[in-house]
Amino acid sequence: MRNCLPSNQATGSATMKLSSLVNKALLYFGARLVRVKKEPDASPGNVHPLDADSPDGTSIEVRKLLNLVAYTATNNVSYSAQDFQGAYHTLRIAGHEFKGQRDPEQRLQDVPFNFDGASVLDLGCNQGGMLFSIAGRIKLGVGIDYDYKMINAANRIRSYGAVTNLDFYVFDLEKENLELLRNFTHAKVDIVFLLSVCMWLKNWKSVINTARSISNVLLFESNGSVEQQQEQEACLRATYADVAIVREASTDDPLQRKRRLFLCHAHAS
Repeated sequence: MRNCLPSNQATGSATMKLSSLVNKALLYFGARLVRVKKEPDASPGNVHPLDADSPDGTSIEVRKLLNLVAYTATNNVSYSAQDFQGAYHTLRIAGHEFKGQRDPEQRLQDVPFNFDGASVLDLGCNQGGMLFSIAGRIKLGVGIDYDYKMINAANRIRSYGAVTNLDFYVFDLEKENLELLRNFTHAKVDIVFLLSVCMWLKNWKSVINTARSISNVLLFESNGSVEQQQEQEACLRATYADVAIVREASTDDPLQRKRRLFLCHAHAS
């Protein structure tokens, strides 16, 4: 199997040796590492009141969901989408549409893949909007994100809608053993999503190669600078036999359009 990683990496061994030397030095000098406690997030609290009638007709239960979605937007990152009621993903709940920075349905439009009865693994799923948008079509969907706020919101939305074919888990792609991803779903899934994630990961090439080992199909959206996106595309082409451009720009996102969407197959079509 091809991949875009160098063949003679020894970084793991070097890191372990360096860690051992640092630990010995700390013990010798009697030093001690102190864990710095992070300050709590400045959250908005219940932005949708739970003890009064809603002017837009939403129920208390829906307002609870929106409060958790608003909580996901308290992170100080560009994809927090603080100015959108649905945060990063447009949500369609109980007959209401809550606009997000990105629209999952539009994002998947024209993707030449049949999701009917498919199993899907979404790496970096945010609040789960991509999987919720196709939950009625797929057999199984698993969402992974490092941010517990996102996963809490996704699981609450899933519970409210009694969506039984989706699962969401907290997992840090950069800090944890990527081989563990196989334990969250089948050994092979029909398609993996890796959408607008790689610029945030130091080990993004390893994530792409792990995705290739889990599924023969990858839906990939590049992000970052022009140079970063070119490097991401080069890695895709070194890893997959067939890499097709689905969309030249992220037309669903008014804030960041300069991203490209690819559908990758392990075998030539």
